[in-house]
Amino acid sequence: MRLLVVFLEEPRPGRLDPSSADILATDKAEVVYRAKIRILLSQLSGLEKCALRFCYRPAGAHDAIRFWLLSEIMDYPSIQLNTETTDFKPQSDGDLGTRISNAAKNAFAEGYQQVALIGSNCIEISSRWIHAAFAQLNKNNQVVIGAGHEGGCYLLAMQDYLPSLCRNVTWTVSNSSPSVLRQAANQSHPVFQLPELCIIETCADYQSTLSGLLGRKFRNALEDILESY
Repeated sequence: MRLLVVFLEEPRPGRLDPSSADILATDKAEVVYRAKIRILLSQLSGLEKCALRFCYRPAGAHDAIRFWLLSEIMDYPSIQLNTETTDFKPQSDGDLGTRISNAAKNAFAEGYQQVALIGSNCIEISSRWIHAAFAQLNKNNQVVIGAGHEGGCYLLAMQDYLPSLCRNVTWTVSNSSPSVLRQAANQSHPVFQLPELCIIETCADYQSTLSGLLGRKFRNALEDILESY
C-alpha cells in the first residue's frame, strides 16, 4: 500500500505570501496559488497503485479544500486523478517538520507500507517522479529524497516511519536537503536521490518556471482563474 501526501494551504486572501502575486502582475496571491496547484494536479495525473492524500491548513478548511480540489479534478480533462482513492486530512499543530512527521506517522499507523510527501512549491514534479521514488524504496534504500536546486526538498519518501528525518524537512529552506542527508547518514539509512527540480520560492524561480516547459500552462491557468474572479 502506497500513499502520496500533498501539503497545501487554503487559498484565502491574507494567508499566502503576497510576493508571488507581484511577480505575475496581479495583486491576488490566492490566484497565483490556485494556478500553481492546478498545474501540480495535472502533473500528478496518471498515479497508479497509490492513494492520494491532501494534507491541508487551516484545520477548519476541510469543506472548502475538498470542494476546491474535487472541482479541479472533475472539471479539467488534463487532471486525471482517481477520486475514489483520494482523501483529505488536516495538518497537525506545530512547525512544518512536526506536521510532516505527524502526517507520516499517521499514514504508517493506517497500514501504508510506503509513504511519499511533497509540498506545493514544485510544479515540475510529476507522477513519473512519484513512481520512481516508490520504485527506489527497497532493501537497498530506506529513503528517497528530491532536492531542489537551492537545497530545499520537494519530496521525501520512506518505507518506515523515520521521525528524525521528517523533522528536518522544509519544502523551501536552502539547508533542508543537506540536513536530511546528514541525519540519514548518521542513522545509517541508505538514501536514493532523485534529480534536482525547481522549487518556486523567489522571483528568479518564478521566471525560470515561466520560461520553462510549463510556463505556457502556468500562464493559461492564471488567466483562466483571474477571469473567474
